[in-house]
Amino acid sequence: MVSAITVLNEAEQEPLGPRPAGGRWLKPARGWMAGLAVLASLAAPASAATTPPLGAQSGTFAYVANGGSDRLTMISTVDNSVAGTFAVSTEPDADPNGVAVSPDGTRVYVANALANTMAIVFPTDDSFLSVDVGNNPTAVAVSADGNRAYVTNENDGSLSVVDTVDVPVQVTTFDVGNNPQDLALAANGTKAYIAVRPSFDVGAVAVVDTVSNTVEHAIPVGSFPQGVAANPDGTRVYVTNFGDGTVSVIDTANDTVVHTINVGGGTTSPADVAVSPDGRRAYTANFGAGNVSVIDLTVTPPAVIADVPSGQEPMGVAVTPDSSRVYVTSSGNDSVSAIDAATNTVIEPPIDGFDMPLGIAIGTRTVGTTPAGLTLKVQGDGKDEGAPGALSHPGATLKARLTSGGRPLEGEEVLFSTGSKVLCIETGDGRGEATCAVPGGKSAPDCYRATFLGTSTHAATRAPVCRGHDRHRP
Repeated sequence: MVSAITVLNEAEQEPLGPRPAGGRWLKPARGWMAGLAVLASLAAPASAATTPPLGAQSGTFAYVANGGSDRLTMISTVDNSVAGTFAVSTEPDADPNGVAVSPDGTRVYVANALANTMAIVFPTDDSFLSVDVGNNPTAVAVSADGNRAYVTNENDGSLSVVDTVDVPVQVTTFDVGNNPQDLALAANGTKAYIAVRPSFDVGAVAVVDTVSNTVEHAIPVGSFPQGVAANPDGTRVYVTNFGDGTVSVIDTANDTVVHTINVGGGTTSPADVAVSPDGRRAYTANFGAGNVSVIDLTVTPPAVIADVPSGQEPMGVAVTPDSSRVYVTSSGNDSVSAIDAATNTVIEPPIDGFDMPLGIAIGTRTVGTTPAGLTLKVQGDGKDEGAPGALSHPGATLKARLTSGGRPLEGEEVLFSTGSKVLCIETGDGRGEATCAVPGGKSAPDCYRATFLGTSTHAATRAPVCRGHDRHRP
């Protein structure tokens, strides 16, 4: 039986408008630097008037983890404006660190160090899915097909492999070495290269076979390795050595260090590294020096050609897909700087308003303009006033139908959510229908949503339903 919940039809639902709007990192190094001297419950369900605003559509965006506020900030790379902020955890003081973006730009993955979770954030819907991983997750990387996320867990020396295709997601966790930091996928995605610290002041890179989920061997590198990045064709991996101010260059054909690049010595403390998509440059965020080193990769051996001043204590760095801009987080003065890669100068003014910005990742989202229709019905969701101790909310079944031009859209994902919580991600059948079974609980949400995130041909859209409220107030 359909409960007393308003159902919006296709003409009344909220389209995800075409407004333009616009990562990666690891564990903060402050405590280590100081020691060496150089060396809510889930967000409340949406009420009748508080369905989250519709997220950005097409564009290239930088996503920044705010370690001090448990929020993810989205920056439009068109004008360097803040285009949105998103929750990443139900736990206070989650300490979000590493960030990665799915290949299609629909999902952002965030490692929440103190919550022991990875959040899968859906900016279009302003919702997230929390996934339990290991102890003190630090960094995250995503496979080229977007089906797996890899999360390093610093305190228990493990790697969590998250199968992101289905909800609930499947997680496999295994040991990779002491204090794993950042990681990168290379060699056509068949290997993961993870910065580890076997003992004090001794660094290595663990090489993991991503097919068998086993550690193949370890490659000695410099002191306190931290940031890791691969070049576009996966033939080289670059590792920042926080303790000695160098970058180790690994040839992935034989997994040996072929070059060591000095980026300023021990006091420089390079925390992160990114390689431009054109493969011509690498950029290191130098925590101790307060700058970004620009490394020319077209010469042998690679050489530093510029040091660009940034904000205080830079922690994360990322490059736009066209290699024209570099974004760096400055944890010491809560800002993000954009660097013009052609001139190696900072584009003024810096972007402010962050709270200990750490990891950063950049992704592109391309959404079509063909309208899609989405309807949502809720079955069940009544209140059980039966025996003492019985659940007051016995559960519900959400049924969505996705169409275009009156015809069903088959094989497309529909996201079901309430408030900032993702409930299900289901694929539409031949009739364009997708179903989500919501388990019971102590109370029934006021509102549910079904969201189609869009494709390269079809625009995103949403259908909210609410309990006994005015149909035009979702």
